[in-house]
Amino acid sequence: MTAAAWLTALLLAVPVPARERSCILARRETIAASAEAAAAAHGVPVALLLSVAYLESHLGCSRGSGGCWGAPISRTRRGVAGGADRAASALALGYRRCGGTPEGAVSSFRWGRCRVPVGAHGYGPADVLRLAARVAARVAP
Repeated sequence: MTAAAWLTALLLAVPVPARERSCILARRETIAASAEAAAAAHGVPVALLLSVAYLESHLGCSRGSGGCWGAPISRTRRGVAGGADRAASALALGYRRCGGTPEGAVSSFRWGRCRVPVGAHGYGPADVLRLAARVAARVAP
């Protein structure tokens, strides 16, 4: 599925808050192009990248996200998040480090570990995969 199709399906499948919905609609072409390029450059599924980015920052549309998708721009600047390329790079690292599974990739993205740590808060791999499946089901014939 293309990033543009995923975004359309997301807006149909999930009750996106009004402020974030309008931002996603206004930036849809930029978000889709960035996601496609980053997913291809780093060899990660575009649906996984977009699902993580949606849960992380509503695709950069959450208040205070500054358009970022959650992954830090570098190890030394952990408090500065980057966009699609940084998120895709972090997921690709997780795939390599954690056995090539989407669960491991998301755990690595979120917590720097291949498994969800005990007591972890916020979204995790199951939430990402559930969102991806829900969106995919919206466009399935």
